[in-house]
Amino acid sequence: MFRCPSDPHATDSGLDACAADGETPPTQQCIREYRWALKTDLGYNYVYLSPIMEQANTGRWYNAPATDARIRNHASTVLFVDSLWWRDPVSRQPLCGGNWIVMPPCRYWRNASGGVVDSFTIVRQQCDSGAASRWYDYAANSCGMGARPACWRLQTATGWYTWMEFGGAWPWHRRERMMVAFVDGHVKPYTPAQLTQGCDARPQCGGFILDPQQYLWDLDDYY
Repeated sequence: MFRCPSDPHATDSGLDACAADGETPPTQQCIREYRWALKTDLGYNYVYLSPIMEQANTGRWYNAPATDARIRNHASTVLFVDSLWWRDPVSRQPLCGGNWIVMPPCRYWRNASGGVVDSFTIVRQQCDSGAASRWYDYAANSCGMGARPACWRLQTATGWYTWMEFGGAWPWHRRERMMVAFVDGHVKPYTPAQLTQGCDARPQCGGFILDPQQYLWDLDDYY
């Protein structure tokens, strides 16, 4: 479990109990470790790499991970990003440590013939095959092609969604930088704007991917 040294709330007591969640300090070590793991400052690019799906027949949740072979460009595929757990809706200050998952800024791409292609390829396969009835997207959890997951809320990040301005990612460092780890293992600082390269970032994945080869979040397996 990673704690960003620039996150002032990533402390034992801060991770033990988040006041915004109405938590009380844990009485069991297993609960403490679970909370600490959830609030790691390493947010996983789960939508592309291992989306959380609901099994159609049982209603049970499961992960559908990407194989290493499916990731075409390891050096330009986001693995982890600095993250936050919560932001006060009024002060907009981050609270309670990091978050184990983050969401991407874009979803759909238009191909040469004008067709709309879903870059959430594992989500699409699980839904279209009938294996899954829903997936966890911090919004309606819909398998529908036109659904609008939370993604980056940007200027619509208010109320409960205040923390999702950048999809749960957060620039803890100087000059609005966040550390980004890629699948091949290299790490580089990015601003929020730099993390949207190749895509027209709009609230809830409302903009299109403009250049799949420049877009950093996907598996590059749809074009």
